[in-house]
Amino acid sequence: MSEIYKPTQQESLNLRTKDDFLKVSGDGIFVTRQGEGVTAGKDAVFIRLHFCNLACGRDGSWKCDTGYTWDKRDPRFWQEPYDLKISTAATLIKDSWKELDAERRLVVTGGEPMLQQKKIAELLKNLPGWTVEIETNGTIIPIADLSNCQFNCSPKLSNSGNTLGRRYRPDVLRAIATLPNSWFKFVVTCPKDIQEIEKMVSECGILPEKVLIMPEGQTAETVADGAWMIKELVIQKGWKLTMRNQLIWYGPKRRT
Repeated sequence: MSEIYKPTQQESLNLRTKDDFLKVSGDGIFVTRQGEGVTAGKDAVFIRLHFCNLACGRDGSWKCDTGYTWDKRDPRFWQEPYDLKISTAATLIKDSWKELDAERRLVVTGGEPMLQQKKIAELLKNLPGWTVEIETNGTIIPIADLSNCQFNCSPKLSNSGNTLGRRYRPDVLRAIATLPNSWFKFVVTCPKDIQEIEKMVSECGILPEKVLIMPEGQTAETVADGAWMIKELVIQKGWKLTMRNQLIWYGPKRRT
């Protein structure tokens, strides 16, 4: 995908944000199992928000599996997002949970959810008693109202194709590291990425037991191959290895 898509006037207007509304991606609200990290395998209601402040894989280094939430070259970026009133989102989330025989778990993902964090805080006021996970790239400091959430932070390495100043915010990572329920997932493409992770972990005061390493890949086979490539290094560092289980369970599909 190389050419910039030329949106219609209405599509451009559709991207404007509104008070009391979340800007949601085309995936919307859906029920699935968490595929990555320390809660992998747990049933959850997901809400995928639109927009991201990074552009992982834009240079072809690797493929972001939700590029339609940020890549202006993709028609889906313009055509799929919609506004969802915060109170309505809470109702839809509760209704979706009725399909599950499990604890009330919400995963807020994106895109980059923290771009809409004040609205997320308002949403959670309507969901008392829910366990909430927020997936973030670690470039925006969370507000206090979200401190009780589980933060699944995925700082980006040079392999993402983003510039250092854009993707690496030590002050933000240090702040997230102090939260009681925070985890740090790094996407690895080759063994040399481990050295970059070591530097970030040391500079930002991230505890080794909070570090999760995930091989990059768009299929179950490529992720498995990547895991074999790095597993000994991960063990040596006292870190954890996490897979992209959704690829094993469902294949490379959206809303999983």
